[in-house]
Amino acid sequence: MVVLSDITNRWFEYVLVRYRWILVCFVLLPVSILYDAYHYIRCKIIFKLKSAPNKHDGKVKYVQKQVREWKSSGCKMPMGTSRPGWQTMSVGTSKFKKKLFPIDVDLLDILELNIEKQFVRAEPRVTMGQLTALLCPLGWTLAIVPELEDLTVGGMCNGTGVESSSHIHGLFGNICLAHEVVLPDGSLVRCSKDENSHLFYAIPFSHGTVGFVVSTELRIVPCKQYVKLEYIPLYKADDVCKKMSEESRKSNPEIGRASCRERV
Repeated sequence: MVVLSDITNRWFEYVLVRYRWILVCFVLLPVSILYDAYHYIRCKIIFKLKSAPNKHDGKVKYVQKQVREWKSSGCKMPMGTSRPGWQTMSVGTSKFKKKLFPIDVDLLDILELNIEKQFVRAEPRVTMGQLTALLCPLGWTLAIVPELEDLTVGGMCNGTGVESSSHIHGLFGNICLAHEVVLPDGSLVRCSKDENSHLFYAIPFSHGTVGFVVSTELRIVPCKQYVKLEYIPLYKADDVCKKMSEESRKSNPEIGRASCRERV
């Protein structure tokens, strides 16, 4: 039986390594397409019906309730979101979450779009793909757009993000106008640069250690359908730095990126 099991494992490993394209093409890709289609249709319907703002307060109260339950249990272990590992951007398994008190922060929707004041208000699980799908057809975009569609508002706010427009707008935290945060005592606090500013400036780079961000207002800017790019090849690091500085001072382009590749 041991020998048979060993042979079976070897064949299974051989098939996964040599013929993994079968699993990818006929299982993972169709499932991924259906999953994305479901979320796209869901987000469109909810935004059109404008039901998300009405349900937001109830979902926030549920987060507060869970935090208070953690506090009443004696705070024996740290808190963390209950988001499963397969939904994160990490290639690793989030084993550390097994040692955390799970808090369900399942907040997935765009709450408000204010063109006049140039901001969009979104819950933390809203992705960059959701925001660009909503904003770009209207001629608007985030001042900084991280290029991976599955990155979330909460992740970018609690961590950081940089893109090709950051030389003008700064890091992702610099386009955040306000946050709603559930603190470790279960209270809900709104913070901005003018209101509870000490909390507002503590959110970036905190990686969720300050509290649970339950909504964020993000600055948006007008955009066009296409971007005109000029490609300038350079072959030395000093030349790249010099050229980037010159172009930034001369024309202040809306988008600037330096890509470095090793010569083979």
